[in-house]
Amino acid sequence: MSQHLRELVDAIPGAVVVLNASGQVVDVNTAASDLLGKPLQGEIWRDIVSRVFQPELDQGELRTADGRQFSISTRPLGYQPGQILLLSDVTQTRQLQRAAQQNLHLMTMGKMMASLAHQIRTPLSSSMLYLSQVVDSQLDAGQSLKFSAKALARIKHIESLINDMLVFAHGGQFHMSDFGIGELLQELNEQLQPQLEQHGAVLHLKVPDRVLLVNGNKDALLGALANLCMNALEAGEAGLAIEIDVSLSVQGDIQINVSDNGCGMDDTTLKHLFDPFFTTKPEGTGLGLAVVKSVIESHQGSISVQSERDVGSSFEIHLPSQQASKTQLSQNRQETAS
Repeated sequence: MSQHLRELVDAIPGAVVVLNASGQVVDVNTAASDLLGKPLQGEIWRDIVSRVFQPELDQGELRTADGRQFSISTRPLGYQPGQILLLSDVTQTRQLQRAAQQNLHLMTMGKMMASLAHQIRTPLSSSMLYLSQVVDSQLDAGQSLKFSAKALARIKHIESLINDMLVFAHGGQFHMSDFGIGELLQELNEQLQPQLEQHGAVLHLKVPDRVLLVNGNKDALLGALANLCMNALEAGEAGLAIEIDVSLSVQGDIQINVSDNGCGMDDTTLKHLFDPFFTTKPEGTGLGLAVVKSVIESHQGSISVQSERDVGSSFEIHLPSQQASKTQLSQNRQETAS
């Protein structure tokens, strides 16, 4: 390499690593030496990755023990067998992205708090009115019990609003662990049995035989799926069938379809379905599906819905698969070593 070209390569802010056909390092720039340590020439790239970086991928990128994140780009050398790698430090970019997401979440929270105050005012006023009748009026036992029950119902409505708000306020900050989707759905089935029997409905689960692992908060995901099922139960009639179908998508993530043969939704409802405080139920909080969307997105996933009036609805959820992440890391190492 000429002196001028060497100076240009060393001036690149990213770490440049050149590998031969056997995956051995044949050349590096100054940034690569600073990041990966010395000496590097002759070392196998996958051994360097194991030594310097954490085994888990973070958003598909390499991460060091001190928390720095690096994206990795690979290109064939072209003039001979081998590859050239470029490792770019994206730590600050990811931090800014997370800060922007948090700020957006706080802005949304501010709007929601104003709306929550408005939502709470009505049931609070009603409960105060009912209780004032109990305290100040000369009521017989039956009337007193009636007003007390109405006040209690209004207070439970307020509690439901606040509980949903607290879940939403997590903003994705859940304790995460690895667990199987089959295990999650088994708990969901057990949890929903009383409601299914009460509504005369059935739940069908279709889960692959292989274990599909996801990294997340089981309780939060369980609550999100239960919310979707309860919405279907409350909107449906006797004979409702809910089906949850789990598969591995072409992209390698876990796809969960929650469908029902209920009353379906019109276009206006679909347009605002995930908006906070939007509800078609007289006693609804309007936070349930906003919480569901928040939980799914906090797991780096996505949710979409299709629905037709008098036919039914289908929610499609995508979650990152732990197997896919590990396979991607393995493939990256194998490709750079081949």
